[in-house]
Amino acid sequence: MFGSMTRFALVGGSNTLVGFAVILLGIKLLGMNDFAANAIGYLIGFAWSFGLNRRWTFRHSGAPTSALGRYALVCAVSYALNIVVLMEMRSALPTAHIVPQLGSGVTYSVAAYFGSRYFAFRPQTGSGVART
Repeated sequence: MFGSMTRFALVGGSNTLVGFAVILLGIKLLGMNDFAANAIGYLIGFAWSFGLNRRWTFRHSGAPTSALGRYALVCAVSYALNIVVLMEMRSALPTAHIVPQLGSGVTYSVAAYFGSRYFAFRPQTGSGVART
């Protein structure tokens, strides 16, 4: 499990860099507005993280199309949890900004990891592949 956690964290870091690079390129080189560049950056980041998490992090050998829907659901639920935690922490700490953002970010990451491992890229029965 710790191997897949490390790979998940590395994919997350690379996803952040790729998505942010696309956003900056869209704004600076293509003259896109912030919202369009952000949407494209997030879409490319989503595809990047789906592909790497599917094949490298969780070594999923099932159909990519069924995993894609489950992964999108995991990301949506993780984001919703992130927002709930952010709102609750901001309510409890009204002058704080960093701590609530960190708490909600950790919530997203933990939910996304376990949702990905046990739902989106769940082990294939009878595959004989050990997962770490």
